[in-house]
Amino acid sequence: MVEQSGKDYAKIIQTVDLDKEVNPLCTNIDDMLARLDEFETVLASVRAESNSIMANHVCGILSFSDNFGELRQRIDNLEQFVAKVNENLNEVESSVDVAEQELNVTEYSLKGLLLKPLRAKLTAYGFTWNAPKK
Repeated sequence: MVEQSGKDYAKIIQTVDLDKEVNPLCTNIDDMLARLDEFETVLASVRAESNSIMANHVCGILSFSDNFGELRQRIDNLEQFVAKVNENLNEVESSVDVAEQELNVTEYSLKGLLLKPLRAKLTAYGFTWNAPKK
């Protein structure tokens, strides 16, 4: 029985063309190794570029860090100024509304002459207009 099995396996090995079976695998492995080398080269390039960017820009950001406090304070002051201007403009609009009502003037006269150009300029500069509630 062992001899018969050995003969059967010998026939199978003799009939199988190992070159046809193994060569495609070797070709695929070689292709995969070439792609792996290409990937490794790209990865090394990305790492080098990343390190270069980090070295250049982090130093610049760290050198500017002293100015962040001043910049933050200036932005806060600008926001307070814009809020105050908006508040004052709303008060002016309320006063114009009262004056129009007292004088029986139509909606388009005083507001159109005084506030519409100002509102257009504020909108052009990117500020929002919060009209007072009547």
